[in-house]
Amino acid sequence: MGTPIRHPLVDAITSRAVRVDSRARVVRLSRPLADLLGRPATSRRVVLVTSERSRLTVGLRAALVAAGGVWAVHDDQDLLRDGLTGVPYEDVDAAATEPDASAVAVPAAERLPVIADAVDTTCQLSVDLTVLHRASHDTSLGGAVETLGAAVSGSVPTRWGTTEPLGHVWDRWVLTQHARHQAPETVRVVVEGPHLSATITARVTDHGIEETTALTVDVTEGSLDDAIARLTDALDHIARSSLPTFALVIAREGESDRCVRAVTYPPPNPVALLIGAPSVRRLGLERSALDADRPVVVVGRPRLPAFVVPLGDAATSGWNALHRTLEAVGPERLAQLVASPLLQAWEEDLHELDLLHESSTGAAADIEAATEPSAEDEV
Repeated sequence: MGTPIRHPLVDAITSRAVRVDSRARVVRLSRPLADLLGRPATSRRVVLVTSERSRLTVGLRAALVAAGGVWAVHDDQDLLRDGLTGVPYEDVDAAATEPDASAVAVPAAERLPVIADAVDTTCQLSVDLTVLHRASHDTSLGGAVETLGAAVSGSVPTRWGTTEPLGHVWDRWVLTQHARHQAPETVRVVVEGPHLSATITARVTDHGIEETTALTVDVTEGSLDDAIARLTDALDHIARSSLPTFALVIAREGESDRCVRAVTYPPPNPVALLIGAPSVRRLGLERSALDADRPVVVVGRPRLPAFVVPLGDAATSGWNALHRTLEAVGPERLAQLVASPLLQAWEEDLHELDLLHESSTGAAADIEAATEPSAEDEV
């Protein structure tokens, strides 16, 4: 056997960490970095070290989190801290060590880093949505990001790719074929548009296609509450045309380019929760069990009802409403339903109830009913 060759991006290897340094102001998911993060997991975690003036793209942040990596910031006071949480680290090995939940250590006051507040932020909505599709030839990925982006900002994706800069013009058919050709491997792609950034994760199996969209979109039209209302209508459209399981919508203040910086942002606010038809059916949920301060909205088709639970708005925090809803659903049962991979968790229901087939035929029936002439029209 020959001598192992170190990856060209690796700056140091310790007992616990694979250290990668970057001096770029905007750190992107380059092809070499995607290759490093996509390698099989080992006992060492990738620790990306940047200055506190660097920012990470949505694509890189998603890939880093998926790989179990850490973003560490080396600030001007020669201190090391987590770029997302601000937690201080003694060194890179400490950054690569999984925190012990049973031991709560309070750092000394003099060790706490000084973190600047974010400035010049813009109002955004972030949506995490999972949809199940039939593994048929007419299934197309990417519809959710188009629908949600158009609802909030009036913009749609323009480019996509597996690395940055994105190398493909937006084309849902090409994206879907790419996911099929990679099966059974999970595919993650980055999507960009004038006012949106997203990652789409797709896994193709014999049971169907699991598509997860993590989208951040700028609120460019009307108020935040107007955008939330339009997004609720968009979730209704998605529930009528496909089979979503869950979606969480969060209002936030972020960068105009949707990147993330190592600064302090205003606290995010959950504003809506979609409980899809498979979740409603499997959990045996009744609308009355979820009603709290605001009425639950029934969306989707009558044969496959889904619920949108209003949580917060521009003037109200939604955290208490979210906690009450999760308690009503049952946190342990909910955790089982959203465990990865979703298609494995739903396999029994998909087989016995044939929900994917019902979703497809139900949508076709709704379209036929909508286009069929009424008695008045015939007269």
